[in-house]
Amino acid sequence: MRLLPILFFLLCSVAATAQDDAGPKPSYCEEAPGTYGTPGGDNAPSLPKFATTPTKEYKVQVAILRFTDPAEYPFHPSLVARFRPCEQVWVVESRQSFSDRAEAVALQDTLKAAGYGGSYITDLVAYQ
Repeated sequence: MRLLPILFFLLCSVAATAQDDAGPKPSYCEEAPGTYGTPGGDNAPSLPKFATTPTKEYKVQVAILRFTDPAEYPFHPSLVARFRPCEQVWVVESRQSFSDRAEAVALQDTLKAAGYGGSYITDLVAYQ
């Protein structure tokens, strides 16, 4: 009878370590975002200015994988898998971003014909 609680403890500890196979999250995932100067302060320095212009670009996302290693699956050559450590997920998306939405739609149609029926287009901001 005393063996039952020990077995239960071992089973729980093995299950807990098996769930964290992706590794610990980086420290910046838990840190609060830094502030620039003091809020409402009169002597806060101005933000730096850069000679860039924001432009809208598009990517085609195919899947978001949790608890799955994308190395086990072959993907279309135009796709890449990227790990997001804070969310602990893999995002499978187009290697290239497109400034013209029509080009992204053309790639989406190509991927749908190849069997990626759940693909969708995401908007992003790029700086040039």
